[in-house]
Amino acid sequence: MSSLKYFIILILLCSLAKTQAQHTRDSIQLLDEIIITATKTPLQKAVLPYAVSTLDKEFSSRQLSRTVPESLFGMPGVYVQKTNHAGGSPFLRGLTGNQTLILIDGIRLNNSVFRYGPNQYLTLVDPFIVEKIEVVKGTGSVQYGSDAMTGVININTISLKLLDKPQWSEALTTRYIADGMEFSARPELKYEGKKYAFMVGGSAKNFGDLKGGDTTGFQRPSGYSEKSFDAKFLVDLGSGWKINGAYQFLQQSNVPVYHKYQLENFKINTSDPLSRGFAYIRLNKKFNGNHLKAIEMFISNQSITEQRFAQKNDAIFFRSEKDAVSTWSTGADINLQFFPWWSANTGVEIYSDQILSARNDKNTLIGLNTSLRGLYPNASRFQNKSACELNHFQFGRFTAEVGLRYNMYKISLLDETLGSIKLSPEAMVFQGAISYKLSDNIHVFSNLSEGFRAPNLDDLGTLGVVDFRYEIPTYNLKPERSLNQEVGIKYEATKFSTELSLFNIRLYDLITRIKTPNVLGGYDVYKKINVDKGFIRGLEIQSHYLLSKYLAIHSNATYLYGESITKKEPLRRMPPFNARLGIDYAKGQFFVGLTYDHSSPQRRLAAADKADNRIPIGGAPGFNLVNTYAGFQLERIIIRTYLDNIFNTDYRTHGSGINGMGRTIGLMLSIRFSQLQKTQPEFQVSHLANH
Repeated sequence: MSSLKYFIILILLCSLAKTQAQHTRDSIQLLDEIIITATKTPLQKAVLPYAVSTLDKEFSSRQLSRTVPESLFGMPGVYVQKTNHAGGSPFLRGLTGNQTLILIDGIRLNNSVFRYGPNQYLTLVDPFIVEKIEVVKGTGSVQYGSDAMTGVININTISLKLLDKPQWSEALTTRYIADGMEFSARPELKYEGKKYAFMVGGSAKNFGDLKGGDTTGFQRPSGYSEKSFDAKFLVDLGSGWKINGAYQFLQQSNVPVYHKYQLENFKINTSDPLSRGFAYIRLNKKFNGNHLKAIEMFISNQSITEQRFAQKNDAIFFRSEKDAVSTWSTGADINLQFFPWWSANTGVEIYSDQILSARNDKNTLIGLNTSLRGLYPNASRFQNKSACELNHFQFGRFTAEVGLRYNMYKISLLDETLGSIKLSPEAMVFQGAISYKLSDNIHVFSNLSEGFRAPNLDDLGTLGVVDFRYEIPTYNLKPERSLNQEVGIKYEATKFSTELSLFNIRLYDLITRIKTPNVLGGYDVYKKINVDKGFIRGLEIQSHYLLSKYLAIHSNATYLYGESITKKEPLRRMPPFNARLGIDYAKGQFFVGLTYDHSSPQRRLAAADKADNRIPIGGAPGFNLVNTYAGFQLERIIIRTYLDNIFNTDYRTHGSGINGMGRTIGLMLSIRFSQLQKTQPEFQVSHLANH
């Protein structure tokens, strides 16, 4: 590592050592007791036997983040790649795409066409409805199944409460970014009563072409438009039974893939529309019995549709493609209490995908349309049935989790050349993790957790151009595997908290693209096989320190080293060392803050990185960003102002296809038409530092 890396880590470790003399408490606390829900049984963050990072709505609003992936920028263990302006794919400890599991309110966003590498699907969640994001690292496959190779990202949307005194809340939020880069508006209506509660809202957004730093200027075409609608309800059915549900819809229109225009001679390369619809209903009850504590059942449907259009400048063919994935899921979870120190979650889940895929090529000279096989075999199906048992132990100073999950898959597709293909892969995974309370403030933990990713339809049936290559189907694949090994320490006191973790992730049976001798349409032809194994080693540290009643600092740093043992080269798209340092001041109705983000150069490149036209020759340069925000709260109005990228740095996160935003000014205005509650009359850094 460079001297800068050592310097940043040294500061963070010194701040940890400094707190050993802190044992007193006062009325101002840095952190509330953060409860993590992405573990089946809600537990306090401090006692969880693995690394966790959280992002609440207030902390997120301090950043000029247009999308959910952008709000994750700067979180420890997370790195964000942007293929285009509308994209955004989180790398969790070095992996992304179908190797990182994303949940929305505890239900899978991932489906069977999530591809290896970056995808844009997390941008199909409106950031205005996000209440809290939980990033649980080094575990997840036992709790939620496939794709959690290095962890889970759980997006919690706006929650509802039942109140003895009914309350209405009407709000309007608008956001503006200079140079026409964004104008958004969201009205919202919420009612919370004694027996039922509901919320409805919607957003309309226009994102202009993205303006880069000092040497780039506007990146055209990159702008697009977006609209969304959402609703949620909660009803008390009596006798301890409650039912809740939600509906979310978001559609992006005229989404260009910027680097295709700039680097690959495209006249047209756009998605129009790209949409997601999501609905679920949950029924749950808490019991007062000796053993049965709670039961929850859910049913959900998610549909993702993408229509793409492409034509090169020198081509006579105009291509249109459409892929639609409908996912039905259902499941049940039972919480049992065997002894005061031993509880367990037993659950079953069923997921079923159906894929519709079509392609049409039009000869623009003679007007002839030709229907062809889509990116995936049309009418393909992907089914998953699973059962899990997760045991929780709290005995004295020890907290432990031990669990198993068994997954059985059924994949059916019809290939035009090979005919009917049916596969039934299986997977069994194990987790064991333990935390020990050394003192009132210090916990040490160790985690050994298996992860897996079942081969999906993107692996088995992809045909056509993906990124900068041409892929052909492969039908004899088996699940990818990971083994997460981790040790760490957590310190939480009145004015200071920190978490340090060291981890080693073993990867094997990785599905890898292998280049064939063939070339089609100017693109190299690839196929996929289970041939690769490798590892990712790393360090993460995050700290929060309350300097005074009104002033707080927060910092984190992540270092990763990934290697393919089979190929004897770095793992592809491995994020570089990155760190963040921030300071926040809040008093009365006024608040202000500053963040510094650092990303080192990434010179360790896989062969596929070197062939990727989005990555500069020799690797991605490093960058340093300074952002600031300020605002104030009146009785019914909150105004936030932003000055991002103060020094107008031209930068691009590793693997991205478009540069980041240059120096810009933003404004967010939130108006509540009902009287604001007086439970917290002023902003406090104790709340602002809750990250």
